[in-house]
Amino acid sequence: MLIFLDFDGVIVDSIEECYMVSRETYYGYARFPYNEESYRKSFYEFRGLVRPTFEYMGLHSALEQVFNGSKDTIEELFHKAIASINIDKKESFEKNFFFVRSLYIDCSFKKWIAMNPLTEFGETLVGKKNLNKYIITTKNREATEVILNYYDISVSKICANNDVKSAGSKGSLISKIMNDTNEKQAIFVDDAVEHLDTVDDERVKCYFANWGYGEKKNRYQVFHQKTWVDYI
Repeated sequence: MLIFLDFDGVIVDSIEECYMVSRETYYGYARFPYNEESYRKSFYEFRGLVRPTFEYMGLHSALEQVFNGSKDTIEELFHKAIASINIDKKESFEKNFFFVRSLYIDCSFKKWIAMNPLTEFGETLVGKKNLNKYIITTKNREATEVILNYYDISVSKICANNDVKSAGSKGSLISKIMNDTNEKQAIFVDDAVEHLDTVDDERVKCYFANWGYGEKKNRYQVFHQKTWVDYI
């Protein structure tokens, strides 16, 4: 059996790191124009809307409009912003986002890793050598590898942002891996219903990580602690 695990929100609580990196990518390093505490609180509340990295641009656009007086909801503004972002802007934002993240890793590692603490679930993976675990994430590979190595978490493979993008979805990528390995069963744990919804392979059992950032009310079975000890 293969185990496919999402990363952000499932293994690491990276919300503060994603906030800092995406905010600096969007606004630059000039004096921040809004109340930091209120803005961060709103970002935390709506972080679950973001899937691919470029969507942080949509979230900050929505927050910016609300903090400038818009009466529309953050969710409405987010979806409008995402729909208006062209491919060049998506690629430019993601490139700059990963550059800012790399600066943190290279120049402020202690600060950066402190913004990526393990979740309770992540702590159960430390030191385990089960090679059936696959990371499947929209995070970039470099950051994922650094965090896993720092916390001594072993996996058989990391499927990162470019892998998911090439396959078209997490569900498609999971099916491809299962076909390549001739595996008959797998479980997939994610905190984003949108990613779980991409699975249409009967060999894959989907579980929702209710400790993460996604919408809590959904049709998927929750991956409880007593469930994961049977697999990890």
